[in-house]
Amino acid sequence: MTMLSDAETRLQALGPVPFGLPLGRLAPVVEGAFAGMKKSDWIVPGPRERVGAVLRGCPPERLVHAHAGAKPYKVAPASSAPGARALHAVGLALADGPVLCFLGMASAASGSFAEALNVAALSGAPVVFLVTVQQLDDAAPVGRQIAASPATLAEAFGIATARIGADSETVRAAVAAARGKLAVIEVALG
Repeated sequence: MTMLSDAETRLQALGPVPFGLPLGRLAPVVEGAFAGMKKSDWIVPGPRERVGAVLRGCPPERLVHAHAGAKPYKVAPASSAPGARALHAVGLALADGPVLCFLGMASAASGSFAEALNVAALSGAPVVFLVTVQQLDDAAPVGRQIAASPATLAEAFGIATARIGADSETVRAAVAAARGKLAVIEVALG
């Protein structure tokens, strides 16, 4: 994870746009997820996860503007509408094969996530939605955001699911097993 940590430090020093978000506990999730996909597969990251592109050889300088993406490395731009990221991933999967899409609870709480699950289930799009789930305490600025877990929503659409821990190897194995299929992997951050 030294490569990812060093790249994150470099990216933060460059003043990422729209702003920098530290990986923190997501670092092993990003590392494992990128390792579970082939370099020929697309990755649809959020602003935090975009730094994972360095694991594919992308220089941090190329990641300064989140909306630019890193096409030669098959890393899509980080959408300014997090829930729409899921819909973009489905379209990309239908057009160009396996895709991994990073989402958080706010993204999964949006109507776009439900739409993406529906379209993906109807079309059989080879997209893996990797959703990080964490319990919010009383100090959090928002309350409960979603009535059912992302995996439970996916199961309602007949989509394969997995609920896993946040260590790099577990994430890599789950992503590799789901690659090329339609799946929702729920990662518990604790």
